Amino acid sequence: MRFILSVFIILFSFAGNTQETSLDIYNKEVKQQGYVDFLEGKIDVELAIKKKEIQGEVMYTFNILEPTSSIYIDAQQMEIKGVILDKKQIDFKYDGKKIIISSDFKTSKNHSITIHYKANPKKALYFLKDYEGNDQIWTQGQGKYTSNWLPSFDDMNEKVIFDLTIQYDHKYQVIANGNLVSTNAVNDSVQSWKYDMKRPMSSYLLAFVVGNYEKVVEISSNGTPLEMYYYPTDKDKYEATYRHSKKIFDFLEAEIGFSFPWQNYKQIPVKDFLYAGMENTGTTIFSDAFVVDETAFIDRNYINVNAHELAHQWFGDLITETHGTHHWLQEGFATYYALLAEKEIFGEDYFMYKLYESAEQLTELSKTKNATSLMNPKASSLTFYQRGAWAVHALRNLIGETSFKITIHNYLEKYKFQNVTTDDFITIAEEVSGTDLTSFKVLWIENIKFPSQEALNILTKSEFIKRYLSLAQERTQPLEGKWGTLAKALDFPTNDYIGQEAVYQLEGKSTPEIIALYDKAFETNNVFVRQAIANTLRSVPQGLQKQYESLLNDSSYATIEPALYHLWTSFPKKRKEYLDTTKDIIGFNTKNVRTLWLVLALNTQGYETDKHQKFYVELSGYTSPKYNTSTRENAFAYLESLQAFSDQSLIHLAEGVVHYNWRFRNSCRKMMDKLLKDEEYKKKYVVLLNDLPQDQQDFIKNKLTP
Repeated sequence: MRFILSVFIILFSFAGNTQETSLDIYNKEVKQQGYVDFLEGKIDVELAIKKKEIQGEVMYTFNILEPTSSIYIDAQQMEIKGVILDKKQIDFKYDGKKIIISSDFKTSKNHSITIHYKANPKKALYFLKDYEGNDQIWTQGQGKYTSNWLPSFDDMNEKVIFDLTIQYDHKYQVIANGNLVSTNAVNDSVQSWKYDMKRPMSSYLLAFVVGNYEKVVEISSNGTPLEMYYYPTDKDKYEATYRHSKKIFDFLEAEIGFSFPWQNYKQIPVKDFLYAGMENTGTTIFSDAFVVDETAFIDRNYINVNAHELAHQWFGDLITETHGTHHWLQEGFATYYALLAEKEIFGEDYFMYKLYESAEQLTELSKTKNATSLMNPKASSLTFYQRGAWAVHALRNLIGETSFKITIHNYLEKYKFQNVTTDDFITIAEEVSGTDLTSFKVLWIENIKFPSQEALNILTKSEFIKRYLSLAQERTQPLEGKWGTLAKALDFPTNDYIGQEAVYQLEGKSTPEIIALYDKAFETNNVFVRQAIANTLRSVPQGLQKQYESLLNDSSYATIEPALYHLWTSFPKKRKEYLDTTKDIIGFNTKNVRTLWLVLALNTQGYETDKHQKFYVELSGYTSPKYNTSTRENAFAYLESLQAFSDQSLIHLAEGVVHYNWRFRNSCRKMMDKLLKDEEYKKKYVVLLNDLPQDQQDFIKNKLTP
């Protein structure tokens, strides 16, 4: 969300629930499948955060299925210290990408290979030093290659049972896939954690997190331990963050109709994660942007990501696509089942509105050159996730509830711990339902154009959607001809979506008739209707001043932020009062309300002028790497609008241009480009240059070179 200030720019920066992934990991040509089968991997490693280093060994057991002259294991830019094959030290070839072992391999079983290695990964393993006084280390394998930190398999058709032992500072927690079977002191300051897995998985789903955490354990209805981790400083946010987690787990297991396939289920928040969340086997890692308090829950909760990543434990982890062509079998199913879980929590109208919303987006996408079929391995996230979900929903609508549920169960049972294709799924659906799905597959899966009319036919079975579309059709009509319709839409009890639509159609205008409708909208006391008012009524008329001021007391940071700014600009004489009212509100993890408040305080004549330096230092300080990237991005945007970068904030920006999080990195690079057009800032960077790390120096020197 974004709105423009007359004096400065406010950026609302928040990672959405969609996980955008590179599919390179899936599109790799399979070269040794069918010749060798790796069975188990026993990993024993130690971590060094100052060196950003991992070293140790991994031992694989494997069978030779067909005679071959060589086998290989993927390993990206490592130091390979030695390879032992069947207890004998052997020669090997290593090209920086693969460890190649040549031998006269005959069809046989019970081989073992041990690799001793050291690596300083550029991706897939991230070392965060001194985050709020604590270290944090975590992995991200999908689209990034686990082979950057572990000799492993970029081909996800190779499934292995992994056991993982990690050594690190005993003051921290190490959390990984599987059951924690032992912890042992290595010396006075180092401890080892040993985790055991029972079932095979693709290498990209191997994961661990190191950090300072506490946890709460609940037990699901089927007896599965649900481990929910949080930072000790966020104890008061635990309930709001993990609200409904057990309910979601129990619902999805029952709805899917197949027992949860892993020993336990863990959820761990981390700083500056690359996506919203990642469904590692039995172990979801998610962005700590979703760690929320009671108020933030209303606007930006973890429910969707929670349910989406949990659904992947079946669709993606238990069964895994063979290739990127079939990526929708993972993302589409996870998106759909997450939506079903949200329906259980938020109701039928929520479910139908989300389907309508995605259908609108997919229809617009169909009109562009970026439109692709669902089976294009380079399709957009919108296609894989939302169109995939629509395909699942349309199939359920076509073959009926009973056939659909039996299809899902049979599909998971037949292909558990294996890899699948679209035809594998469609064949089972045809067998169960007795329906020829050729036309369905063409229409919903293979066609480039999204089937909008067919989607509309499904949507309009809902009375709520009929009512919503009837109101939405009024958008093109003049206000004078729809007073009654809009007033009726705001009758109590007001539907969240119909009430919002009515407010949007008021277009932020302020004639007496419109003010009367706004007055009615305020009186609904519907938080989402009032949020729509805050976002659209930017110039507040005198007749609505009192009602608008009440928005500052709403339980919604997404309401308070724009309301504070619009009141501040509309009524200059009351600026001090508005600032006093909101001075203790922080907002989301992005500190959205607090950073806005600081900028407004600095721009309010006569307001606590003796504290202006303190306010500036606080605002500038939010650019520091010790804060999350969303907070930093907001602070950078405000400093740019104020043209008030300190040397320290310029140093923080330099750190941002080489950051591992590509969204934040790109934002910082765009800002750097702007600043370097200003001679004053260019001179400052020339002075600061030699004190920066080499990678930052190289980037800035390149920008400074004509």
